[in-house]
Amino acid sequence: MGHGIGAIKAAGLSPFASAFTYEGYVAVTFDYIGFGESEGTPRNILNVQHELQDFRDVIKWVREPDQADWVDSARIVAWGSSFGGMHVTALMSEDHDLAAGISQCPLVDGPAGVLQMPLTRSLTLAATATLDIVGWLLGAKEPQYVKLVSDGSSTAVMASQEVVEGWARLAPEHGEDWPNMIAGRSLLSIMLSRPLQQVRKSTRPYLIVLPTWDHEASLDAAEECVRRAPLGEALRVEGGHFDLYKGGKSFEKNVEGQKQFLRRVLEK
Repeated sequence: MGHGIGAIKAAGLSPFASAFTYEGYVAVTFDYIGFGESEGTPRNILNVQHELQDFRDVIKWVREPDQADWVDSARIVAWGSSFGGMHVTALMSEDHDLAAGISQCPLVDGPAGVLQMPLTRSLTLAATATLDIVGWLLGAKEPQYVKLVSDGSSTAVMASQEVVEGWARLAPEHGEDWPNMIAGRSLLSIMLSRPLQQVRKSTRPYLIVLPTWDHEASLDAAEECVRRAPLGEALRVEGGHFDLYKGGKSFEKNVEGQKQFLRRVLEK
């Protein structure tokens, strides 16, 4: 189970993992390299290919013979939330030994996500990304960071009061450190990632949870992903991007729909 952009496993994944384990499934959550409890420096640099490899490595570990006492390697489901859905979409296209995939409010196409930003914000973020990349090429030790979240009064990847309220619902329960920033160069990695273009290669059931609206990830691209995936299906719930998490208006419906999907694809 992989989280969204700049997010750590302690920030909102536990309610989903707990719901699945209560049903008798094994839920494995992890932090991407450079975030949360994972190693890697400098911190908080998002690289799409590195995060996708993290997903692959976790799945490889779960499939090892040493895990056979508690894992059925023929019934592994990749699960991603928000930006994690980008990685799950890529995995569905390449790993045909997965039993299924689930993505909720996913970003499945980098350019589509950038295009739905206000122009002034995207230009400011592009400038920060450029400065960070130039600094990195010139040997700067510390990245140029940009805020992940703001209320709109300052530049951030996600900027609105809705985002601030939704982000607050994800606050780690035990006070784990969760910096509100990612390196500027991360934005280029995101913009160049387009797993939507390959999802036709998927061969397994793929559930995509779609809110009524989504200002953080392109809803149109997610809808297109459902159409393109040969075994794609949609679970539609009320609200916006953060209403799918615990404390949001559609958390219960979201979780119940995902559990029904798992029963159907894993317990045949």
